[in-house]
Amino acid sequence: MEWHNQTALITGASSGIGAATARALADGGAHVLLMARRRAALEEVAGAIRSAGGRASVYPADATDPAAVAEQMAALEAASGTPAIVVNNAGGGRWRFVTET
Repeated sequence: MEWHNQTALITGASSGIGAATARALADGGAHVLLMARRRAALEEVAGAIRSAGGRASVYPADATDPAAVAEQMAALEAASGTPAIVVNNAGGGRWRFVTET
């Protein structure tokens, strides 16, 4: 799919499904805005995207910290505008049996 001239915010983008989604969107031409807790891991994902010819920006924030998320959202909107695509992939939860959730 083509995503040229689109911005895409991906939370939980430092590994797994989030990183794979970011790479796929970047491969399709999107400028991906990567958000997760671990800056170093985000930089690795962004570096791989850039090495492949894509565009990626890093915005480290813990999704459980509203102030940190608000700060990074303000920064990314100032730099790139409002994202056209949002993939809210950041995970959280408790390890419980299905009957307990």
